[in-house]
Amino acid sequence: MGLGMRGNTQFNETGTLKAGADKKRGEMRELDYLTGILKKSAAESRMTSAMNRNRSGALVLCDVNRLRQINDQYGHPAGDECLKEAAQVLTYMIRENDILGRYGGDHFLIFIPNCQEIQQAQEICERIEKRFRMNGGKGKNEIAFSVTAVSVLRQPGDTCRSLLERADAELRRRKSDTGGRKSRGQDHYVKDARRIRKDLIEQIRKPGAYCQDYETFKGIYRFLERGIIRSGLKACAILISVVDGQGRSLQPGEKDDQMERLGEDIHSTLRIGDVYTRYSSSQYLVLVIDTTEGQGDRIAERIRGKFQAGGQENDILVHHCYALQPARIVELTEQDHSYAAPEKLKRRSKA
Repeated sequence: MGLGMRGNTQFNETGTLKAGADKKRGEMRELDYLTGILKKSAAESRMTSAMNRNRSGALVLCDVNRLRQINDQYGHPAGDECLKEAAQVLTYMIRENDILGRYGGDHFLIFIPNCQEIQQAQEICERIEKRFRMNGGKGKNEIAFSVTAVSVLRQPGDTCRSLLERADAELRRRKSDTGGRKSRGQDHYVKDARRIRKDLIEQIRKPGAYCQDYETFKGIYRFLERGIIRSGLKACAILISVVDGQGRSLQPGEKDDQMERLGEDIHSTLRIGDVYTRYSSSQYLVLVIDTTEGQGDRIAERIRGKFQAGGQENDILVHHCYALQPARIVELTEQDHSYAAPEKLKRRSKA
């Protein structure tokens, strides 16, 4: 009897293990080989069963943006990593009774049973897009990507197939309306930023001030004015003029070599961050940063000393220096950072 029991027990255990193995193999056949979630046929089958059990529900369709470009640029293994990461993130975001499956190459479906309000499904779409937009989906190769998600609510007479077709049409409409903006992965913006930085930075940084044409100089001046209003930065402008022994300004074309020499003296005297421009045939305009008016006068004197030391005995440098104190049409209060009306300022000035 004991042997029989042992034999019977062994048979039951073996049968249980065999049944468990068969069940596991069946479940594995339902899973997508790459992402580990339900493949399309299995997801549609479970979705049909859920629709038969429940009268209401919503379908969310997600698309991994720019997957083709990622494959072309980084290779298909990199694109596969993005798909696996997307599947993993979506798995963590759904409820236990929701159905998640891979629907095509770069599409994922989520069926939400008992969902009766389209707003609820739309909120899920927004959370999905925000998750990838804010944190950036990243595969093993650290390639950022984004996801577009749309939702449709089940209507009377809908089948699994008709619901999927409506969701697919909504996804195409959404991506067409956005003109591809949603399909632009974050890695593309990073490349744009790097390209802009490369274009803007000074490739060879020379000591001294930065020479600009007058129109660019004006733009820098006005930008700095706004910075002074906001941060209290100190700066001053210096107008340097070359005159002869009788105090007359140089005429156009007269002593151009001396004006070029003066430009070199200004460049070497000023610091990185200061700006100057050729204002007229006999004048330079200088903008010095983080400097008071008195310091500006001393800078002008150093420039004059260099110019005279270069053998320009017959020409004299005169300068006019003033601190940047831009007129404020409105007043900024520290309490609420709002602007007072100009009439209020007028009444204060009269008082």
